Formats: sequence, C-alpha cells, structure tokens
Amino acid sequence: MNVLLVSPYRGAIFEYSGVKIQPLGVSYIGSALQQAGHNVQIELLENSDSLPDFTGADVVGISCNTVQFKSGIRVAKAAKEEGKIVIMGGPHPTSSPEETLRSGFVDYAVRAEGEVTAVELLAGIKSGKNFNPGKVLGLSYIDKETGTIVNNPDRPFIQNLNNIPFPIRDANWRYGKSSKGVSNGVIEYPLITTRGCPYGCNFCDVHLLAGRRFRARSIENTVNEIEEIITKYGAERILIVDDIINFNNDRLMELFETLIKRNLPVVRWVMGRSDHLIKKPETAELMSKAGVRQMFIGIESPNERILKAYKKGGKISLDYSIKAVELLKQNDIETWGAFLLGEPSETEDDIKRTIEFAKYINPGIAQFSILTPYPGTGLWQDVESKIITKDWDKYDAMHSVFNTDNIAPKDLEKMLMKAYMNFYRQPKRILKELFDSEHYGRPNLKRIFEILKALRIVFNHA
Repeated sequence: MNVLLVSPYRGAIFEYSGVKIQPLGVSYIGSALQQAGHNVQIELLENSDSLPDFTGADVVGISCNTVQFKSGIRVAKAAKEEGKIVIMGGPHPTSSPEETLRSGFVDYAVRAEGEVTAVELLAGIKSGKNFNPGKVLGLSYIDKETGTIVNNPDRPFIQNLNNIPFPIRDANWRYGKSSKGVSNGVIEYPLITTRGCPYGCNFCDVHLLAGRRFRARSIENTVNEIEEIITKYGAERILIVDDIINFNNDRLMELFETLIKRNLPVVRWVMGRSDHLIKKPETAELMSKAGVRQMFIGIESPNERILKAYKKGGKISLDYSIKAVELLKQNDIETWGAFLLGEPSETEDDIKRTIEFAKYINPGIAQFSILTPYPGTGLWQDVESKIITKDWDKYDAMHSVFNTDNIAPKDLEKMLMKAYMNFYRQPKRILKELFDSEHYGRPNLKRIFEILKALRIVFNHA
C-alpha cells in the first residue's frame, strides 16, 4: 500500500525558534511499514497553515502528542475529504483514543509502541472486507455495528529493540504561506538507544508510549546506525534522545568507548539524570572525549518539597544539580537545564528562587517551562478539577492551563517570560558570548535573541 505518514505542526515555539529535528515516531513506524513491503512517504508540517500532499496515498498515518492534536485532527479531516483511510498514534491518541475516534475523521487509533501494531493493521486492511480489527493488539476503533468504541488489549512492549529497523531519515519538511524562513535551519539527527523509564515523574507521559521497564539496544546495533547516518547523510550532529542515557552507566561507558575506537565523534547531545552522573563521574570525562558537548538534565526546582511533589525519585536534589553542572563544565560539556514553574502549591517566592538558582548554576541553556498536565499522567489525575482549558494548542508548556493554589495563570505566564529575560539578559552571559561564542552547548547572541523573539511571538498569539 501507499502510506503517507505525517507529523503535524508542533506549535509556535518550534516554528519561530527554528528547531529542526525529525520526529522519531513517524520515522520508526515508516521503517517498519517499509520493511513489510509498503511504499512510505513522510511529511513534517512546520507551520500552522501547512498541509500534506495526499496524492497517491491509500493510508494516512498521523503521529501526535497533545500540543499537536488539533493540527493532527485538521490533517485527518483533510485526508478523509480525499477519501483516505486515517490512522492516528502517538502520546495523545494513546491516552485519549475515545476523543481521537469521536472526532469523526480517524478510522483507527494505535496505542503505545506502534511498529508491530501498524504492520498488522495494514496487513489486515489490505486483506479486504473480512478483516477483523478486534484481533490487533494495541488498537482502538469504532465498531461499525454498535457504534461503540472498542479498545483492544494492550500490546506487550517490544523486548528486543534490535529487531526494529533503523528509522527512515528522508522526509519532506513542508512550510505553508506564513513560513518565516526557518526552513533553512540546521538538521540535527536524533537517535534512541533505549526505551522505557523506570522513574515515575508525575508530569511525564513517556511511560504511555514506552513503559517503565528499561530496554536497551545492543551497542553494535546502535553504533551501526550512527555509522549509517554519517555515511548516508553526512551528519555532524547526532542527538541521543534516550530519556536516561546514564541509567546504566556501564552500558554508557561501553557505548562511548566504542564510538571513540571507531572514530565516530558526532554525538553532541545526550539526556540523563544528575544523580546517576554523580554516581559515576568518569562518564562525563568519557562523553567529552567522545565529542559530547551538551547534556540535558531535568533540574526542575531547587526546592526539596517541590521535587518530592513531582515524584522525581532517586537522589535528585539541589546539591546533586550543582555538582552535576560543575562536573560537566569541568569536562567541557554544557548543561541544558530544565526548570519547571507552577507546581500546584508553589508560591511566587518559590519561583523567584528557581530563577535565581538557574542564574547561580548558570547552565549553557536554561529551559523554563510551565508545569502542564498531559492526559494519562499522574499530574492530570491530580489537577483535572482545576484545569481551565482543554484547548490542546495551549499545552505547549508555555501556557498555564490549570489553577494553582497561589498564582493566577496569567501571572504565571508573566513569570515564565521574566525567567527567560532574567536568565538570558545577564551581563555576564552577554559578555561571554561576545568573547567566547564558539561552543555547541551555549546559544550565541543571535540565538539568544531568536529565543526571546520566539517567546514574544508565542504569547502574542495566545
């Protein structure tokens, strides 16, 4: 069959900040379908008025998280008007299959990991009228006779990740009439080496797609993909986007030792936890030697009470965050520090302390976000009665979508803007970029202005 896979518009913050990273969800689904003999095209919608070209497609598959959902439904509607079979998957359809199907534009919702489910589903569709969707695990659909929604039993997670073919890297980046020239952005190649996160942060929806059991690809399989990306696409920047690259530090050491031995110094960015980093500090030295120049760490807050409320687990603390940022700096790796504002009991003083703490430890990048309850998370269950909007376009971690105990939503958004302004307009940062701007892990002055401009545009669109 001819299959068009679509990643819908990701929101204004992506559009105007020029971030250009191909989503792995549709890329993995595409490779599984291609291996099964289907013809696959991938389209990535990079601004709000872009739509795919449905010409020749038998089936349109759409992968979306919560902030992409309304755009995804717009694509689904356009596809149905063209007479296509429409399938939707990703975090939001996984948590909300009923909403997805009741839209009237989606024939099937694929829940959680979709590689095997998608292959079985298309084989069934191709087989003809006798296809029984009730036999496909991980699938939701509307029963044609009763009009009721059927949620088939969950599909077990894939245990041998080596069996999944490498994701398709070829895609059409589609820009609409309002494109502001961001199509010229540098493409960075994401890669995952593991799936599943054993921790239970109450705001995170990763477990919906990947579960809580840590599963890892073999080192050989991982490095072979890295070599393929370099050979086929000339990649100079690969981002390992595992949720916790350092959950198993011995495996991390083996991976980067292998990259060094095979002279593949292209991994620039990784994600991990500060407590695991401090537990084995030699990993920072090895990653640096292998070419890593930035590590994403979820710092969230310096307040122990708030970290406990987030259910971060492990030994995450203010002290571990300080030590981790310093350890990375000592090894020429900048930190991408993630900070959250708006825990339900948080006060303005708490948020001011978070901003000051960010300035104190001074990571290469500080990412400030407003705590956002995504469907299917523990946080959603905790604050559902306090939610003030289900306009999914606002679920971009830039807007306040529920009432906290102490801060009005609009005031919280103002504090988010203040956090970015206070952090990035520090004189010491401006001076550093004037005299030492050649570091992958820190935004230069042009990039700083782009970030602040993107934020203003986001809030002007609100």
